[in-house]
Amino acid sequence: MWSWVLPLALVGLCINLLSLASVIVRLMRLQKPRSERRAAVSVILPITGPMPGLETLIGTLNAQTLLPARLIVSVESHDDPAYERVRQAAPMARFPVEIVVAGEARDQAQKCRNQQAALALIDERDQAIVMMDGDIVPQRWWLSALVSPLMDGNFDLVTGHRWQQVRKHRLGAHLVAAIDRAVTLLPRTGWNSTSVVWGGSIGISPAAAERMQLSVSLDSTLSDDLSLAEHASAAGLRVLTRGALLIPSPTDLGLVAAWRFAVRQYRIGHIYRPWLWRMALATVAVRLAAWIAVLWQVRATGDYLWAAIGLAALAVLKQALVGDVARRLDMPDSVPVRLIQLLLGLLQPLVDLFHLSVIVAAAWTRRIRWGHVVYEISGPYSIAVKERLPFPAS
Repeated sequence: MWSWVLPLALVGLCINLLSLASVIVRLMRLQKPRSERRAAVSVILPITGPMPGLETLIGTLNAQTLLPARLIVSVESHDDPAYERVRQAAPMARFPVEIVVAGEARDQAQKCRNQQAALALIDERDQAIVMMDGDIVPQRWWLSALVSPLMDGNFDLVTGHRWQQVRKHRLGAHLVAAIDRAVTLLPRTGWNSTSVVWGGSIGISPAAAERMQLSVSLDSTLSDDLSLAEHASAAGLRVLTRGALLIPSPTDLGLVAAWRFAVRQYRIGHIYRPWLWRMALATVAVRLAAWIAVLWQVRATGDYLWAAIGLAALAVLKQALVGDVARRLDMPDSVPVRLIQLLLGLLQPLVDLFHLSVIVAAAWTRRIRWGHVVYEISGPYSIAVKERLPFPAS
């Protein structure tokens, strides 16, 4: 009667084993960037809202081993709370800060519109262009790691990955960290259908930006990450995704906010990389089914205890090694965070249940809210702004 449990359990174990192997491989290859070339770099920062962490962000840029030549901050309007925040915080910067007002987007993400407005200020003084997100807290070597391979002439575009870092002990923050870190550490293929350029940390030479029509690539799209990847590939750019370039992004999301954030991310992925969305759906669903079948058998008959122990052991060991990745890149978790992440490894079926609910909810991609803007999606490059909500108060 239960003959199907064995193959299901073995598939679940294989999924956990492959996930563990991906972390081990990353650890074996992990080396902090060493090359430090000098260059005149303009950093582009598209932001909106009250930006409570702006001073911290400027502080991290002040501490970079390679200081920016200037910071170009792009906001939606003069009424955007970010505009006044930048004016107040700019004097603390050790480099010039320029503010550009992008205007309201109509058929693209507001972030992409902001990036385009900032790119219009790039000129012959710039030896490199860096685009960053406003919710990261980069390491001291971040800017140099993005720019040095460009100045060495080995690559045209350099990118990294977001690393979710728990700022407050909230269930949502811990779940997002556990899930997103695992995805971040998955091996990357050279296939165009799986390529991603993270818009939160990109270094590109002006020549390469012109070659791939960087500004044009941000037209009519909701995702700078995936659109940039497609245009870079089409232009034949040499793209480097640095395995050690994992950039801390503090999160303090509650459970509901974390679920909404994750659904939005998966919806965007579903729109631009439907194959990856289907693969995530199948992988998480099969592993959760394996857990349910195994635990049911353990409870009902006492059989398959070995499978339950194996699934849990692989999950906990992976979480332990994920913590080692963070420690080696100068962003160690606190002891309480590490303990909770280990516990989530032990409670993997509950994490998978949350994860699966996110992926299933992302099946509907017609309408997406991002920040204070609501978009209607008819296709990957058919975007319309349907509603603008008030700017958030905090």
